[in-house]
Amino acid sequence: MKTVKKDFIKKNLKIKGKVLSCGTILAMSLFALGGCGQKVGVNADTKSSSDSGKVKKIIVGSGNSYNPYCYLDDNGKAVGYEYELLKEVDKLLPDYEFEYKTMSFDSLLLSLESGKIDVAAHQFEYTDEREKKYLFGKEPYTTYITYISVLTSNNSVKSLEDLAGEKVRTGGTTSASTTIVKNYNDKHPDKAVEIVSSSNSTDEEVVAALKSGAAKATVLTKRDVEKYNKNYGKGKDFLKVVGKPINNSKTYYVYRKDETKLQKKIDSALKKLKENGKLKELSIKYLGGDYTESE
Repeated sequence: MKTVKKDFIKKNLKIKGKVLSCGTILAMSLFALGGCGQKVGVNADTKSSSDSGKVKKIIVGSGNSYNPYCYLDDNGKAVGYEYELLKEVDKLLPDYEFEYKTMSFDSLLLSLESGKIDVAAHQFEYTDEREKKYLFGKEPYTTYITYISVLTSNNSVKSLEDLAGEKVRTGGTTSASTTIVKNYNDKHPDKAVEIVSSSNSTDEEVVAALKSGAAKATVLTKRDVEKYNKNYGKGKDFLKVVGKPINNSKTYYVYRKDETKLQKKIDSALKKLKENGKLKELSIKYLGGDYTESE
């Protein structure tokens, strides 16, 4: 050890007249030696950038209860389509290392705005309201075509107009489905529906609301309906989509307005994953089909 480093430790062995603990001395020794621990992120391996030798940590926020996209398994581990796709994106970006924060859907954009996360990933659809405040990626990674969904025993509902005065269960209070139904209400005040939304709605809550009659309908993709029938139908379909799509969109990652460099890097990685077939592979594995192109 160099003399200057020895002197550093000796001069700092006492603070305010108290002898430092062995643990503190050890920590100071490690500091003097320039030691450092392994970086904690989504992947176990430590990255090294080919350009600067430094890797920037990117905090990615995603959901905790939206199966099969982003949810916590029985061990509390973040799993699902969103997380697995982001891991593949991260592999293609040597300058970045992703680390996750899981939270409710409605907390994601607020966390993005306040700087707690750098990217929001939760099947975000484009809306004019969101675009005013946030930066959307240019490369979509999932199609998101939504329909009115009702119990299979319901033969009277074919559209939102048929639900005038009835309760309709939507996603989070800031979700695209809630926005779509709100816009419908604004245009059809004489045939408005009652919106029932939740900041962190679970599949079980949606199913219970429909089966109990607490909500007459909900807004889902066809693949969501298939999932609900499989997981909660007890061998028999209880849910169906009706009428034409009420929204035909795609999903994107969302950033703060000044994160154009990060947006372009991630878009580039997504494009490669489309070209090499990995995106399609993950969609089939987690969503049950190729939902990377229009249905």
